[in-house]
This record gives sequence, C-alpha cells and structure tokens, in this order.
Amino acid sequence: MLSCGIPELSDLEDLKYVYDALRPQDSDADATTYFTRLIESSLGSVATKLNFFIHNLAQMKFTGSDARPTLSFAPRTHTLKTSGRIRDVFLCRHERVFNPSKGYTYVVKVQRDNPGEVAFVQRTFEEFQELHNKLRLLFPSSLLPSFPSRFVIGRSRGEAVAERRKEELNGYIWHLIHAAPEVAECDLVYTFFHPLPRDEKAAGTSPTPKPADATWARSLGKVGGEVKLSISYKNNKLFIMVMHIRGLPPLQDGNDPDPYVKTYLLPDPQKTTKRKTKVARKTCNPTYNEMLVYDGIPRGDLEQRELRLSVLSEEGFWENILLGEVGIRLRDLDLAQEKMGWFALGSRGHGTL
Repeated sequence: MLSCGIPELSDLEDLKYVYDALRPQDSDADATTYFTRLIESSLGSVATKLNFFIHNLAQMKFTGSDARPTLSFAPRTHTLKTSGRIRDVFLCRHERVFNPSKGYTYVVKVQRDNPGEVAFVQRTFEEFQELHNKLRLLFPSSLLPSFPSRFVIGRSRGEAVAERRKEELNGYIWHLIHAAPEVAECDLVYTFFHPLPRDEKAAGTSPTPKPADATWARSLGKVGGEVKLSISYKNNKLFIMVMHIRGLPPLQDGNDPDPYVKTYLLPDPQKTTKRKTKVARKTCNPTYNEMLVYDGIPRGDLEQRELRLSVLSEEGFWENILLGEVGIRLRDLDLAQEKMGWFALGSRGHGTL
C-alpha cells in the first residue's frame, strides 16, 4: 500500500491506523457487533446524508439543464394542458390509514374549470413536503408559500397533530394555486393534484368504522421464519448474539413488519430476564448482530432454564404482533462450546422447538 502513492497512506503510522480500525484484537462476536453499529451510525449520520445530497446535486447538474425534478410517488408527469386548469382546491379531511404504514392521509378536493369536473386525491404529509422541496429547487423562496413545520412534540402521528396539519396544509395549497403563474401552473403542481391509481381505487369508498376497542385489538397473523443465533457461556455469563432472521411472514395487510427480538430465561414469573434488540424497519429478513447478555447465572441454574425467544412487529398505537417464537432448553446445549445455527420460529402452541 505504501507504494501506491496515496497521500493519506504514506508511512507505517498511517497503515497502523487502518490496521487498528479493522479491530483485529476483537473476538468475532465483538467485531461483528462493532461493525454493524458502525454501518448503522454511518447511514444515519448528517455527514453521510450531506455527502449523498452533494452527489445528487452534482448528478442533477451534469445530467443537463433540461432535467426537471419529478415526484417520486407519481408514475407520470401531468401539465395544465393535459389535465385542465385547476380552479380551486380544498383539503376536506384527514383519514387514519394502515397501508403502507400507519399514519394519516389528507383528502383534497380538486375543482377544475370544466363544470362538474371534481376529483379527490389523497396525499400524506411527507408527499406534501416532497412537493415543496422540489418546488424550492425550481423557484426562489419569495415565490412560494411557507410550508408547515414538520417538528412536533410527542407522537407525530397523533389525531391532534393531524388536525392541526390539516388546517396548515389547507392554507398552504390555497396560497400555492394562487401564487405567481409560473409556480401555480407548473408541472409539479399539476402532477401533485392529478389523481393517482390509488385515488381512483379509493373513489366512492369510505373507511370501515372501527369498534370502540379497536385501538387495543391484537391482529394475529401467520408465524414462521428462522432466526440465526450464537449462544455461548463463559465466567457465569450467558451470551446470546441475535444475528439474522429470514423468512418472516408479512403482516395481514401485506406490508412488511417492523420486527424486533425479545428473550426471557424461563421460569421467570417476575419478568426480570427480559432482553430486547432494536427494531428493524419494514423487512422480513432483518440483520441485528446484537449481543444480549445474562450475567451472574451459575451453570447449574442455567441448565434448568429455557431460553424463550419471540419475534414481534412493533405496531405503535396497536398491540405488537407475534411473528414467531422458539423455546431452547439450555441443558440440551454443550455450554462449553459456542452454539451457532438457525432455529425455526413457530407459534406458542407448538411448544419447545
């Protein structure tokens, strides 16, 4: 590497930095955990996102000045000429939705110049925000109405927040279609207010009313899949590395779950042995590489215990959904050696697997 002529790698001290960064002194389990967290931190860092943003700007610049921003949720672009002039818009109401994710959608009534031509479109707050962000790329802020703040205290999807946003978004879209013609009549605005396939599918339908106790209802779906674990015991400590899960079933509405893993050492009437991983978002095949540790448990006690592992989908306002679980009798394992492998996930009625 020293002969490659890279300025940052010009002497042995530089190479030692690279060598140490690769964690050669760590065990496989510690290194796996470390690098998984490092990847997650990098993906969520402001510096990384800024780097992506700069690359995106450069790509927009070099793909040509004729390239115009488009809306990610609209399959095609619509114009004033193809759609007809918009005369008025009004945000009628907000509705609770659970597909593709839980939150609120806002129903906008769109009236065009042609008498009797009325359409209803459904847009999320994030889609309104995308429209505004794309408009900012085309027009100076002085030509655009101010957009409602995304920041809220507490649950961002609560009913009170949705009601407040409805009023703010109503004012935003009214000022938008009454803005300067180059803004109000641009393709982004006409594409945003043009019905999508999902709007046409929902036309003429009304949401089914939920029973009063629906908020706390448990939606049971299919169970299944496999979890990969590494189980070891040393110095009165039980180490359980939750590595990967594959083949989790989708939720009843067809969406991918938000899975996390929870473990107990049974019997545990006081539930003092609960351990949990982080939540993975929208996936049936999550990777965790998290170490769950039980300290101060003698080997004799451990051999009388069962490791109960459950995989659940986090549902926020609703009760979490069981996706599968497995019971592992620790006396069946050779605790002197690491046990690594895939364990099948079933339902509680299946007993120990």
